[in-house]
Amino acid sequence: MMWKLAFPFLAALLAVGLGGLTDVDVNDKGAKIALSHAMDEYNRGSGDDYLYKVVEVIKVQGQAVEGYEYIITVRIARTLCRKDSIYQCTFVVWSRPWLNDWQLLEAKCH
Repeated sequence: MMWKLAFPFLAALLAVGLGGLTDVDVNDKGAKIALSHAMDEYNRGSGDDYLYKVVEVIKVQGQAVEGYEYIITVRIARTLCRKDSIYQCTFVVWSRPWLNDWQLLEAKCH
């Protein structure tokens, strides 16, 4: 009887790929929170006199680790800047929302 209950759950885990990257909807609440934290950290550490903001969310992926890791690719622009000052960035954010813990692990912009 227990096997009948566990099988659908295990099948779902295998189908998704435990720990593998999956696409995440750009409007996902957790993804939005992760991006907000990533931009706050990016602006705090950029050393620029101007803030940057997200112009476009290109792609969001995630994977279950000890918590959840979001890989978010965005285009950002410097506020009060020329129109051609747009960068594409990929942020890796690790979250453990049950601990209210969000960490920017990586930020690559070009």
